[in-house]
Amino acid sequence: MDLIIKHPHNYLYTFEKTSKNTDFHSIIDALSSSKYKTLLTCNAPIYQDTLRDFWANANLEIQDKNPWAISSKVGGVLVPITPQTISRVFQMNDLAGKTFFPKDEYQIDLI
Repeated sequence: MDLIIKHPHNYLYTFEKTSKNTDFHSIIDALSSSKYKTLLTCNAPIYQDTLRDFWANANLEIQDKNPWAISSKVGGVLVPITPQTISRVFQMNDLAGKTFFPKDEYQIDLI
C-alpha cells in the first residue's frame, strides 16, 4: 500500500517579496530572520494514514497539573511530542524563552 500525502498540510511558506505583496514585505523580512524560518519552510510530508493513526492513539501527558506532551503509537512505535522535541527538530533554540505573553505586550508589536 502506498502512503498518501495529505496535501493541505504540505504547503511551504515562501519568503518571496513581489509587487503583489508589498504590504507584507516587513513581515516577510521579520520572518526570514526569525527563529521560525526553519519551522515555516520545512518540507515534512504528512501522510493520511499516519496522521489518522497518531490521533486515534494520542494521549495527553500531564505533569504538575499542566499539559507536557502528546504521545501516541504510530505503526507500533511510541511517538512523544514535547516542547523539547519541537524546539530541537525545528532548530528553534527557544527552551529558555517565554512560555506566556501578556496581551498588552504583543498587541504593541502588532499595531
